[in-house]
Amino acid sequence: MSKPFIESAGLPVADEVQGTTPENVLESVAGVARPLVLRGYCDHFPAVQAAKQSPQAMAEYLLQQYSGHAVNGCFGSAEAGGRVFYNEDLSGFNFETRRVPLGVLLDEILASADVESTPMRYMPSSEVGYWFPGFAAANDAGVNSVSPVGSLWLGNKVRVAAHYDFPNNLACNIAGKRRFTLLPPEQIANLYPGPLEFAPGGQEISLVDFYDPDFERFPKFRDALANAQIAELNPGDALYIPGMWWHHVESLDTLNVLYTHWWRDSEAFMGRPTNALLHAVLGLRNLPAHQRKAWKALFDYYIFDADEGAAEHIAPAAQGILEQPLSLEKAMQLRAKLQNDLKR
Repeated sequence: MSKPFIESAGLPVADEVQGTTPENVLESVAGVARPLVLRGYCDHFPAVQAAKQSPQAMAEYLLQQYSGHAVNGCFGSAEAGGRVFYNEDLSGFNFETRRVPLGVLLDEILASADVESTPMRYMPSSEVGYWFPGFAAANDAGVNSVSPVGSLWLGNKVRVAAHYDFPNNLACNIAGKRRFTLLPPEQIANLYPGPLEFAPGGQEISLVDFYDPDFERFPKFRDALANAQIAELNPGDALYIPGMWWHHVESLDTLNVLYTHWWRDSEAFMGRPTNALLHAVLGLRNLPAHQRKAWKALFDYYIFDADEGAAEHIAPAAQGILEQPLSLEKAMQLRAKLQNDLKR
């Protein structure tokens, strides 16, 4: 069998840094706008040490940390080739999601280790506080001060289509080898994203199969590859992914476990930027081209090219929502106004 395309594409590797530890990680990644591989970053985690013993030891460790709540298990056929994706007409997905005990999912993963055509078995993002309440304290990644959302992902040989996440991510590779293909945010047009409101993981994904790309249907994907880089992680390695970077993720072993930490650089009361995008689809997308151009100028002035001095010509008491930084009080007033306006 020939190698998957992405494995033989000869892409450059992501930057690696040495000496980053949980004690200095936030200082090391502050303001960094590119992915960084942190070799051996989490090698001391008890979870990683269990994973290095065997897949069975890893499964036992997870069960010791498990709360007992049913997990979301994704079950796909061997024909899917491990790809978490849509069905043929994008009306549904190529897997079934069922709520099952963690042990059931782990047993199926371990049982499939020696199966030539392996059915897809996968647990997507699962918050450790709910499903694995002791895991974070035992495996401290050093980012508690930014109040991250910590989640575990596990499965067999699964590949997740390229997508982006708004928050920054410190992804600690616990078990199995994992390959990330990373692309900067401006490559969106070359990645052919699918539906905004309907995707396997909730976030829009690239429709390009990185294992077997159809360059006739997706010709601009060649331009995306010219800007791509690869990060290959062993158990105990970590990867810092800045918010908005696209990443295609492959799990390459019998049992693979990833521990992610998401945090944002702005206050939570600012809301999700995706909401602004959806509102713009509603209010701006169907305007005539000359009006969209005019609104683009407004967005550039107030948002994308704005700096802290943009409202200096307005008396401070009259700046309203243009104040920098936006206060909680003003943010709540703005949210209330938007909610009222959307009811009309």
